[in-house]
Amino acid sequence: MLKEFLQGQDIKILKEFLDDIHAHDLADMFLELTQEEKDKVYQLLSSEKLAELVSYLEVEEAAEVLSDFDVEKQVELVEMMEPDDAADIILELDEDEQEELLENLDEDSEIKELIQYDDDETGSAMTNLFVAVLPDMDVKQATKKVIKEADEVESINTIFVADEQNHYVGAVELKSLLKAKTPLEIKELIVDYPVSYAKDSITKTVQAIRNYGIYEMPVLNEKNELLGMITLDDALDIYQEEAQEDYERLSALPDTEEHKNAFLTALHRLPWLLSLLIISFPIALVTRQFEHVLATVAILVVFQPLILDSAGNVATQTLAVTLRMLSSEEKGMGVNAWREILTGVINGLVIGAIAFIMTFIFAKVNPSLTTDPILISFVVGLSLWLTVIMAPVVALLIPVTLNLLKIDPAVASGPFITTLIDVAALFIYFGLATFMLGGI
Repeated sequence: MLKEFLQGQDIKILKEFLDDIHAHDLADMFLELTQEEKDKVYQLLSSEKLAELVSYLEVEEAAEVLSDFDVEKQVELVEMMEPDDAADIILELDEDEQEELLENLDEDSEIKELIQYDDDETGSAMTNLFVAVLPDMDVKQATKKVIKEADEVESINTIFVADEQNHYVGAVELKSLLKAKTPLEIKELIVDYPVSYAKDSITKTVQAIRNYGIYEMPVLNEKNELLGMITLDDALDIYQEEAQEDYERLSALPDTEEHKNAFLTALHRLPWLLSLLIISFPIALVTRQFEHVLATVAILVVFQPLILDSAGNVATQTLAVTLRMLSSEEKGMGVNAWREILTGVINGLVIGAIAFIMTFIFAKVNPSLTTDPILISFVVGLSLWLTVIMAPVVALLIPVTLNLLKIDPAVASGPFITTLIDVAALFIYFGLATFMLGGI
């Protein structure tokens, strides 16, 4: 629709459209424009609407838009944004642009305060646009302060309470404040409320917001001074980013490239695919060690994919459950581990029995492949049972161990862990075949 308006000649209608449309919808349409069309939009948008548009873009795209302007305009735009959004966008700029922009911001800029935190720390995602009142304030005085500052802050669902030295005291719900009647001091309305610290893991803070079902989480420093807050919409964005990042790592993707062409995407993924190819070589080496068994009992090759696929599928399921529990810091990991292993024992027994029957029928239908269908069926069924028991054990131990070593357990991605399990499964399968078939 925006493209159609830009192709028209009525500037007045176009300007009215840009003024009325929500910035989120404008951001979606904006990405479809050519650079010439974007420049035309820049000329018609007010600075406030342009800053709002940039805030609704993904940080990479927002940084590209910001780079279209000189440093003076950049400073004007970022100062109109919420500090946490502005900080994220500035960090995506080239180093030279970033330094120049930061040098032109005021020394006491809230944006500079947020940039000092690492990406995985709560402080990097907090906003310092909040309302705080003193504990000895009368509710009438506090209400006036909230009304006065409401337009300047991100949310007033929860009013934070801090003393004269800015030490956090507690929180007051907006509805409680509005219902209260003077004379009554704020400290009488304070409720027990969770807090987070600026250096805390952002994942931990987001999980706390979810667990407590709150809309804002106060953020403190090590001196218990109130620095800012994490809002629910920020938490949702972070949760989505974390989920996408874990999914990419589980799939051994370097990242998701939505706007790159096919050549750049292929070039970006090639090193990862080559690394997966290299770690697959042990499978070939293990198979080579048992080539004498395969040469004598060729039917074993027929059921090799069955063994590998079943073990890999079970491992992926267990890995997904384990990563979810680790990322959300859920309790009961020991119970979960026992449940996953017991599930593998039960499922392996059922699948192994079915595989025994299927192998026996297949061997009877194809008598030229083996002279001992019962023994071959037993090898396949028992191997399948043992590998399905082994798979969840490996899928539990690797991410838990990485987590204890302070390494992101999501790096135990599907392709890597399934390759390791494939090697172990081949040893079980061919080793059992060699033993049970008399070391042929």
